Amino acid sequence: MGFRFKPVYYWFAFFALTSLAYQLVQDNIRPNYNGGDLIIKYILGIAPNFFPAIGIPALFVILIPEFNKGKSSNQWLNSKKNITANLISLTGLLSWEFLQVTTTRGRFDWNDILWTLIGALIFQLIWILSPIKYKGELEESN
Repeated sequence: MGFRFKPVYYWFAFFALTSLAYQLVQDNIRPNYNGGDLIIKYILGIAPNFFPAIGIPALFVILIPEFNKGKSSNQWLNSKKNITANLISLTGLLSWEFLQVTTTRGRFDWNDILWTLIGALIFQLIWILSPIKYKGELEESN
């Protein structure tokens, strides 16, 4: 009995790595950075939007087949689950960004919107470039 790699592991690895990157930037690097380099400050400012825009759809690509156990023939839950995952993720992330306009502690920033969209595009690029065996019906590999 050897280790058998499953597509779920591939997408969960993206979710885990981007979540780790988010936590490191948000909780460790950003609060402790005292330098004056504007490029680094910019990157640290947009990173908490960029990393989740890649990682959250990777998680939804795993979860959508779990909720689709009824074997729905809906293409948005099967062959286009990556687009559905990205749309769900973008809806949540962009809603959160726009909600910050109404809060006293929140800070709305158009750069955050831009980098959220770029992160979503990078997830789609990762999906396109990933081997076909990692895009199949994930529920079969569970």
